[in-house]
Amino acid sequence: MTDNNFFTISVSCSGQKECTYNNQSEIHVIVSFQNIYAKGFYIPLEYIKKTGPSIKLTDRGNKKSMPLKPNLVSWDLKKKMAYIPEGGNIEFTWTLLDRDITPFINDGNINIDAEFKIRTKIYENKENEIGDFISKSKLVIRGSNLNEDKR
Repeated sequence: MTDNNFFTISVSCSGQKECTYNNQSEIHVIVSFQNIYAKGFYIPLEYIKKTGPSIKLTDRGNKKSMPLKPNLVSWDLKKKMAYIPEGGNIEFTWTLLDRDITPFINDGNINIDAEFKIRTKIYENKENEIGDFISKSKLVIRGSNLNEDKR
């Protein structure tokens, strides 16, 4: 794997790098995929959107962490390519579920880092692979006065 000069990802909750958790069943995270290369390229976007990014949740206090399992999807989705022009940006929403977040509630509070990672192959055209690249981005999830039994 070589340096990633092709894309970056960023994640946010309503445009913010911090999400508030109030015992809701879902947190919607916007994942932005930005082409930083001098030319356009292709990615297997449908595959990425269905499997989701790799996510690791880490308690900011005790450093306990938990990776979330990606979704299993059809391998054929890797053939569905999307073109991202130079400077182009594609966004999709990823949902974090309360069942993944609630194990981190401690004394009614939550303060965790959510690290998102996308690893994908980049293609010059729909057949010619350029390489396999990774980008990461983090956001913070916080909440207080939480009821650990309320779901």
